[in-house]
Amino acid sequence: MNREPLFGLETGFISKQSANLIRAYLQRRYDIGDSMVSLKSSPSPLYPGLELISDKGKSSLKTGLVVGSIRMGYGHHRMALSVYSHSLQKKIPTYLHDLLAIESNESKAIADIDQGYSYFSRLSAEIGGPVEWIWGQLMSQGNLTSLELSCQLADLYKGLMGGISLDSPVITTYPLNGQIAVASGFKKVVHLICDNFPQYYLLVPGALNLVQSPSSYTKFIEMGVPKENLSVAGHWVSEDILKNAITDSEDRVRRIDSKKNRRFLIPIGGAGAQKGYILDLIRITKDSLIDKKLSYWINTGDHSKVFSAIEEYLIFQKIPYLTVRSWEDLSLFIKKHPLRSDDSETSPPVVLFHFHTHTEAFSATDRLIRIADVLVTKPSELAFFPLPKLFIRRVGDHEAASVLRSLELGEGTVECREPIHAKELIQIFCDSDDLLLRMNESVIKNTLEGIYSGSKNAVEMIESQLG
Repeated sequence: MNREPLFGLETGFISKQSANLIRAYLQRRYDIGDSMVSLKSSPSPLYPGLELISDKGKSSLKTGLVVGSIRMGYGHHRMALSVYSHSLQKKIPTYLHDLLAIESNESKAIADIDQGYSYFSRLSAEIGGPVEWIWGQLMSQGNLTSLELSCQLADLYKGLMGGISLDSPVITTYPLNGQIAVASGFKKVVHLICDNFPQYYLLVPGALNLVQSPSSYTKFIEMGVPKENLSVAGHWVSEDILKNAITDSEDRVRRIDSKKNRRFLIPIGGAGAQKGYILDLIRITKDSLIDKKLSYWINTGDHSKVFSAIEEYLIFQKIPYLTVRSWEDLSLFIKKHPLRSDDSETSPPVVLFHFHTHTEAFSATDRLIRIADVLVTKPSELAFFPLPKLFIRRVGDHEAASVLRSLELGEGTVECREPIHAKELIQIFCDSDDLLLRMNESVIKNTLEGIYSGSKNAVEMIESQLG
């Protein structure tokens, strides 16, 4: 394993000094770098066996798998779920380490940056045009200088991992988590790289970096990343979805053959950036919804304003809808609507889901995926899941590469930049069977080839260390 800083790659003098200045500014503004937070754990209320690390926990930390993530949108926590769902199934003692679950000056500095990211993501999606272009450019400029800065900041944030046994293996889903783990001296760090667009700032020097596709691997090698620090693992998919991917695809094929109502699952992202697009999509497909040719299941997550806006619009348009607003009601809904059922006669054309906690918000989408026909999503981490996908407008140009990955695997559409384009593809999904059949056949083939087994493979890499 290459343990050199930045893998031995060098930034220029000006870049290095710029990183030093930003580090010094943040260190002064937030008074960070010298504190050591006392960490303990508490059991997850949603996932039995999972311990949540924070400064408010009750139990002392023991040696076990530490899954590092951050509440920055839903994506990195969804990737974390894909890891601990497999480790919990294997009865591996597992801790979730969320940088923003710890009250400290360090976490406040990180949270302020995240709030800016979410704001500009929403702004670019709602305004489009020049704002979207500028934001897209910024999101695809993760150069070596940004990696240098991130690694310097990681050294300041080491107090966020104080008290965790250095013998514990660490699997991270956000680069800063992995960089902090390496800076803290953890012996085994495995990092899951998101998206499919290689950028330096996504890497963790000193760790084994896992990617989801051969093309991403090749590009990182061309960028100078040592082969011993890089490997293709597959897609980050949770245990329940992975083990049922073939059976669920076969059930989707049966639904197609039986001409059952098409179910489109539409999750709102963690930044809440798709509201305007979804409202337009509802408006232009209203007749098909009223005629029950299709159903929209819209998970607004924990975005109260998005939920209220869509609910008000449905009332204004006089479109019947149902609301699901608790974890218990979600379980009842899933039980009532297996893939083998036809709900066109018994359920309204739109179902709105809304939850009070962040974990319920993103976890609900993972559960609903198993009973949906098509996932309608921006090309985020959900682009790598094993079911037919209709891609709507991206948030950041880096997400375009995830569409290309899904296209090459035969289970996703092109990116629909405008709602009218999405409407045309929805019409094809509803009026013709060929496209959906081919997509489901591709999912089955890809599953057999291990394409979606990335998180499972990552857990198996550290399993022997805990044996």
